[in-house]
Amino acid sequence: MSKGFLKILLKWMMVLTVPLILLSSGGCKKDNFGTSALTFSTDTLTFDTVFASLGSTTRYFKVFNDSRSPVTIADISLKHLVGTQFRMNVDGQSGDHFTNVEIPARDSIYVFVEVTVNPNSQQTPYIIIDDVDFTVGDNTETVHLQAFGQNAHYHFGQEISSSQTWNNDLPHVIISSDTVPGVYVRCGATLTIQPGCKIFFANNSALFVEGILKADGGTSWSDSTVFQGVRLEQYYDDKPGQWFGLVFLRTNSCVAKGFLKYCVVTESSYSIYSGAGLGSTISDYLNPAFSPEVTMDNVIIKNSLYDAVYGFNGKVTARNCLMFAAGDNLVKLSLGGEYNFTNYTMYNTGSRYVGHEIEALELGNAVVVEEADGSKTLYHAPLTTNFANSVLYGNLRNEVSYNNFDGLNLGEFTNHFSYCSVKTNADTLSLFCPGSANNQFNQDPRFKKAEDGDFTPWDSIGYFSPLIDASPSGLNSDLYGNARPATKVNPPNGTPYDIGAIEAQ
Repeated sequence: MSKGFLKILLKWMMVLTVPLILLSSGGCKKDNFGTSALTFSTDTLTFDTVFASLGSTTRYFKVFNDSRSPVTIADISLKHLVGTQFRMNVDGQSGDHFTNVEIPARDSIYVFVEVTVNPNSQQTPYIIIDDVDFTVGDNTETVHLQAFGQNAHYHFGQEISSSQTWNNDLPHVIISSDTVPGVYVRCGATLTIQPGCKIFFANNSALFVEGILKADGGTSWSDSTVFQGVRLEQYYDDKPGQWFGLVFLRTNSCVAKGFLKYCVVTESSYSIYSGAGLGSTISDYLNPAFSPEVTMDNVIIKNSLYDAVYGFNGKVTARNCLMFAAGDNLVKLSLGGEYNFTNYTMYNTGSRYVGHEIEALELGNAVVVEEADGSKTLYHAPLTTNFANSVLYGNLRNEVSYNNFDGLNLGEFTNHFSYCSVKTNADTLSLFCPGSANNQFNQDPRFKKAEDGDFTPWDSIGYFSPLIDASPSGLNSDLYGNARPATKVNPPNGTPYDIGAIEAQ
């Protein structure tokens, strides 16, 4: 596989993935510690869990001279209590031993620290410690260092050509190589991920599937499978764009398939991408016989830098799924395909990392490509979608956009909404999605606490959300495994099911 793997893929996505500049939040506290001429911003510098063999982010503490005269630190020493896993930089100079370091009056210096955890035989997280001693005259002050290590299975640019299973005894860490930017499941191979597995991706790595991916998280969230970025420091919590995504590739030799159940996909650029490929022209993507097929049951997708689900003439079936917080569309369906969404909750108001300026849902059966000679060519393929008992809401006035080659002819543009709650203009949806019926428009779903990830239909007593008892049918259980329909007080006759992924109990 060539080094241009991602370059070809990104060409047809028509976006530029810009590497994130990741900065440490530092390790300083407001209070200072120390009893000599020196004080310190912390007495213990703590690193969150670090995977064995992978370097940590850089953290720091400050050393203050609060007196009116310069102070000379006779000796600064990293003690190496458990080996050489910690590394230190004092005011711009790397090393583990410094002498005669002067701090001017009313001034300070920075001490930066990194750590690499050596692997061992432990399956559970373990702690490593060290000390940094500062000697002034006859007095020695100590700043303690501690990091929590975690062993893991490492997959470094791995190609999987025969079926295998990833066990849940340790986390799995995926890292790009020069030839494979992550893990590549070849045609004819099946990668089975055991329930309870935690999969961590290093920068811009991905899981590419030509064959079959089975990530069945069991029968409840207690055995869920999680796909997320490799950085576990608090600064990176919920930060999008830390890895590329789960990419289901189109080839002319097999049909890529994905089966996800009780899974969480978070902190990626494109969380689920169905229909990517290495073809050199758009015409390579038009044959529906080779469209990747992705089935998702009880899946949560959140914190996507771009799209949560990107369908490029792909096939996706999603039931009891929840997605929120994406920088572009939550669901982007381009160049046609077949898509079915049942009891689905889509919600986007952005996050502290990404804004929300693009409609949550894009329905498209066409793309325009600029050719080498500067001319533009329109490519199109049939699009068929069915949305049932689903909610689509955000803080834009309209959360649905249409990219339709056929215009109002609708010959290749077949979309249907039934018993859905949609933030859009009712007349426009009826125009582009004829036959849609029994839908709600522009009603606040009144989720219990969406800002904290709780999308249960709710209000002060839990019964006035317009999603509650709004459909005559639905799936037998909800996102969290609760039975549908739930017994409620005097539900309207004939409509006992709630709209969306979560049934109010």
